[in-house]
This record gives sequence, structure tokens and C-alpha cells, in this order.
Amino acid sequence: MDEVMGKEHVVSFTEFLHELQKEWRFHQHGGTSYRQKTAELSLEVAHKVGSIVPFLESEVAKQTVSRLLPDLDHHRVEDVAKMLHVIAKELHMNATLSDEVKSYIQQKRQHRKPLSLVKK
Repeated sequence: MDEVMGKEHVVSFTEFLHELQKEWRFHQHGGTSYRQKTAELSLEVAHKVGSIVPFLESEVAKQTVSRLLPDLDHHRVEDVAKMLHVIAKELHMNATLSDEVKSYIQQKRQHRKPLSLVKK
């Protein structure tokens, strides 16, 4: 966790909340009621914590969700923690990639075949 704590300011909490809100809006338009509630609970937990740091590690995310929402069943805790963790890690990874790696990924994306053209 010490290693993660040093990277606290790589991604702002505001950015993290913004991505969670996008996820919530996405599920509001066609997502299952279960996923809608998971996104809602993820936002609730994030607001209570006020930091992205606890969600950068999967186990810490689970402990945090479980502590803040003790009435949730095990599966819901896992799902809320996973949503928070995946979004936090993706934001952190994107913020810390070198320009060379970003350029390489962009080139690969431009040259790949669309899925509709891939033979099955």
C-alpha cells in the first residue's frame, strides 16, 4: 500500500468521481437494475471516502466497501468493490503510461481490423 499511497495525486478524486458518474449514467440507460444499484452504491462509497487511494488495491477496496456498507451481502460488496477498483486502476494506469506506450497503443488501435472483418 505504501507504493500506492505515493501515487495518490496522479489521478484527482474529481476525475474518479466523474468516471463513476459516467458509469452510473451508462447503466441508467439500459443496464440491469442490479448494475444500476451497483453503480449507485459505488458513487455513495466514493463520496464517503473522498479519495481514490483505497480503490487502487482490490482487497482494500473490498474492506472499505464492507466497512462503509455493512448491510450488503458478500456478492454485492464484491461487485461494488470491483467497479470502484477497475475504474480507479484504469484511470491510474492511463495517467502513468509513458508517451511512448500511449503512442504505441494508439498506432495498434489504428491498424487493427474491425471485429466485423475478423474471420470466425
